[in-house]
Amino acid sequence: MVIHFSYDKPRNEAINEIHQFLKNEGFSVLEFAPKDGFIFTDYKLYDWGEGQRLISISVSIHDKMTITGKGRMDIPISGLGETEDLLKIKTFDKLPYNIQKRTFLSLITPLDSLGYKKLDHWP
Repeated sequence: MVIHFSYDKPRNEAINEIHQFLKNEGFSVLEFAPKDGFIFTDYKLYDWGEGQRLISISVSIHDKMTITGKGRMDIPISGLGETEDLLKIKTFDKLPYNIQKRTFLSLITPLDSLGYKKLDHWP
């Protein structure tokens, strides 16, 4: 999952603003390198009672801002057989689009209000 944004402010101001934005959104920042224009977060848990959804974000700011999301989804599955096999958790590294909309793509509107414009095409 990748989204590109344009911005019209100094890079050091943008990286600090995005750092604060991610913290306000509940992400735990693991790596913050303002001179390199890079931020990396730990997984943020989304749990709607249907299994866990986890999203990690990395941000790279140079001439444009690139936000990359890495997701995981745990879904309970059941089966027949041995008692230890009755309830298992299956993990997916690719999230369905409806989950991406509720997690990763939900960042677009608040970033737009901060002055970052989503690019529909990356050259």
